[in-house]
Amino acid sequence: MAEFFSDWPCAYPKLDIVGEFRTYDADFQVRELSNRALHEAGPHLYLYIEKQGTNTHWLARQLANHAKVNLNDVGYAGLKDRHGITRQWFSLPIKNSVPDLSELFKRDEFTLIQQGFYPVKLKRGSHGGNNFKIIIRNIQGDTEKLNQRLELIRQRGVPNYFGAQRFGNQYDNVSQALNFFNTGKRPRNRQKASMYISAARSYLFNHMLAKRVDSQSWDFPMAGEVFGFAGSLRGFKQENTDQEYQRYREQDIHPTCALWGKGESISEQGLQEIEMQVVQAYPELADGLVKQGLKQERRACRLLLPDLFWQWQDAHTLELQFNLASGYFATSVLRELGDIHEASRAELYGESK
Repeated sequence: MAEFFSDWPCAYPKLDIVGEFRTYDADFQVRELSNRALHEAGPHLYLYIEKQGTNTHWLARQLANHAKVNLNDVGYAGLKDRHGITRQWFSLPIKNSVPDLSELFKRDEFTLIQQGFYPVKLKRGSHGGNNFKIIIRNIQGDTEKLNQRLELIRQRGVPNYFGAQRFGNQYDNVSQALNFFNTGKRPRNRQKASMYISAARSYLFNHMLAKRVDSQSWDFPMAGEVFGFAGSLRGFKQENTDQEYQRYREQDIHPTCALWGKGESISEQGLQEIEMQVVQAYPELADGLVKQGLKQERRACRLLLPDLFWQWQDAHTLELQFNLASGYFATSVLRELGDIHEASRAELYGESK
């Protein structure tokens, strides 16, 4: 198995702070935000479900079984971890009548919060982002410096890395993508194929962003810049106008890196050099993405948290709350606070639920 680099550089000097998160499920709460107005009837039933102790794939299978529909017909906007209390939307196609899901919601780990109807199936990424509430426990170190770091993050943000969960345990998803690209044997499971492709693309992006962090240009325009919007996959070339720079200063637009795929990159000069260095270092991943027909897109380099809120529950316990756009990772925030690691769980990997 190929070895993959994972020690992405941080934007700020490392704090001498130690702590752990996700000690208990209630310490990691995620609430998916909807951007749709539901109707009283329609071809797709939308369900807003609170779950605990189960991951998204497992709950999707339960919904498919109880509704007697194909698993591929179950829609959801994003993946949510097993270890936490999470609320997210699912959709089911309506055939002859609304399915009876009462037996499913008798289970303690599932609670139906809201439901309604909509004309189309819920697709990946099609929600208004996520609200996070995270408890960090057993904190040791200078808490005043931690408060200062949180204030700096609220003002400036953090590098917008993809989180470790995108890559799988020991980067297995990237390894599987490499095997898929080299052999041409596409996984039968479409969800796994999509997951492997996404992991490869995210891995290249993280390398590009890491180079910008090293050069301290992750949140500052560089030569040949391509600007973009938060949560958008589009970009536009740098024009070097006063108006453009003002939009950047007001945090309306952001520096970006490439999400690799077919087509010519619109980056130029220094930015293009960074992106090509990564592509040339991992040609099998880059070529594989192109052969799969993915169109080249952009992703913002900085993740802003203007609504970041924190409070100390006691001298060693910190509560964080913030909102993130779809596809952005809370771990990108935590890694800038010091050695904030996930609490040890013997069954963290290899679970079925």
